[in-house]
Amino acid sequence: MNQIKFVVAGALALLGAVAFSGQFSDAEPSATGKASAAVGGDTLRIGVEDTEPVYYQSDDGTKGFDYEMARTVAEGMGVEAEFVAMEFGELFPTLRAGKIDMIGAQVTTTSELEREFDFSAPYFSTYVSFLAPEESSIRTRGDVYGKNVVVVDGTIHESYLEEKYQDVEIVSAPNADAAVKLIERGEADAFFCGAPYAKSIIEGAPIALNEPIVYEAKGAPIGFVLRSGDQRKEEIDGVLKNMVLDGRWSKIKTDYFEADPLAEVFREKGA
Repeated sequence: MNQIKFVVAGALALLGAVAFSGQFSDAEPSATGKASAAVGGDTLRIGVEDTEPVYYQSDDGTKGFDYEMARTVAEGMGVEAEFVAMEFGELFPTLRAGKIDMIGAQVTTTSELEREFDFSAPYFSTYVSFLAPEESSIRTRGDVYGKNVVVVDGTIHESYLEEKYQDVEIVSAPNADAAVKLIERGEADAFFCGAPYAKSIIEGAPIALNEPIVYEAKGAPIGFVLRSGDQRKEEIDGVLKNMVLDGRWSKIKTDYFEADPLAEVFREKGA
């Protein structure tokens, strides 16, 4: 993968690109705005998927790309971040029930989800990958045709496969561990998942897996998810804008995904 190095100029260009699209608010929230926009009180409850690289524990404490992003957003809002870790499939029911205020778990913005929820301005782009066992003949994207491909329930990957890979037989699993076990038992030929998760899946798999086949899902931004009409969306967008402006977004992205390719929409703007 190409090594991408962020610079302040690139961050400013990215800021301009997203602001121009209308997805960022125009101004930094004032102190008064911070107080009034914290509709849920002094705490922002954030649902995260308990897996690397979203949210995980290390010898250095809690880490994760989405954890760092959400924690920094909460700080910018002047509220305390409270993280609630769970499996991906539990996130949306928990948000609907009002037990969390926001989801930060590499959620791709889709028209279907936007009919029920609000999304923040994008803070990443969707990269997907195929994982196959070492002895597999699957070496490129085209090799999955006619194969059984497993996806995790509740993710965008099932609908994406249905749209882009009509000749693929889709198999579902409740989580990544179960998906790999289906491959181990010969019930699936490959695992289609978010590329950021590929490294940790390979490291934790009971079988040897090839290097992931990674590519960008075009036009698929990732954002924080809130209940429809949540007044904090504008404030969150304002904080994200400032994180790009002052380089915090660049640092967090580079810390976790330095080697990953940069989305075309960002590269076009010079980031």
